[in-house]
Amino acid sequence: MTASSEQRLEEALRDVAFTVTASPGAYREVRSRWRRKERRRRLIVAALATAVVLATNGIALWALNDASPDQHIIFTDPTHAR
Repeated sequence: MTASSEQRLEEALRDVAFTVTASPGAYREVRSRWRRKERRRRLIVAALATAVVLATNGIALWALNDASPDQHIIFTDPTHAR
């Protein structure tokens, strides 16, 4: 860029900056909206994590309850006679 184009760009940006007016409560409004979204995101993640844990526990309990005690021997006590 040449010096004249840099100056024109700077002037144009300055003119745009002077025309922008900030609302007095804009920051507070945006901050509350961001906090609300963050709370919602955390709640959804916690609900999904709870659902995954409950589902895996349910599947594990179903699998353990469905198995026959004689079919799957994990430990055989040598003193125990059948």
